[in-house]
Amino acid sequence: MFVLMMTQRSAEPSEQKLLSLQHDLEQRLGVDFPGSRAADPTAYKQVVGTSQHAVEAAMHAMRLQDWNVGIGVGGVAENSHGRLEGSGVKAAELALSLASKQGQLVPLRIEAAKPPRGVDPTQLGKHAQNVLQLLGHIVSRRSDAEWAVLDRLVPGVRGQQRRVAKELGMTVQAVSQAIKRSLYNTEHDVRSTVRLLLDQTDSAVAIQSNSGL
Repeated sequence: MFVLMMTQRSAEPSEQKLLSLQHDLEQRLGVDFPGSRAADPTAYKQVVGTSQHAVEAAMHAMRLQDWNVGIGVGGVAENSHGRLEGSGVKAAELALSLASKQGQLVPLRIEAAKPPRGVDPTQLGKHAQNVLQLLGHIVSRRSDAEWAVLDRLVPGVRGQQRRVAKELGMTVQAVSQAIKRSLYNTEHDVRSTVRLLLDQTDSAVAIQSNSGL
């Protein structure tokens, strides 16, 4: 399982920004998530079952440039008080703490739950983190003009540039340049790599934990 934890980078965090984030994620992922599970009304905590949702949520947060993001990989359960607990939650808390440190260029970290008895954690989570941070850097540097083009594209579908150019009153060449400049196709190709690494991390943590190591 994957635990998402996010805190606002603003000096004056607001509940409205949290509500806007929740709405955006539900729309982008096509999933009706429950409200944030965080005790802080301006922070976000959620459990997602797929690496695709974890990556999409992280990339949207990097686009907004308002959030620190921690992703934890590990077990999750709900206790008798309705609070989330487990190794995945602890991993997410550590990831968020590291992401929130001053000087973090891309405020995003991934931590895999450490199996008990001191077994060394897998390095797969670190590999996923490194790639996702690079994608986050790319996404956070895009201009509003580039996003106007990219938001009208469907990944992997050919022949969209003429339609987008007509909608925006641009030339097809200008649309093509915006796509190339933003590394849009590269981003979506690499996302599959991150998802694979996250899925492998999740499987490795589950196997090690279930084996009692």
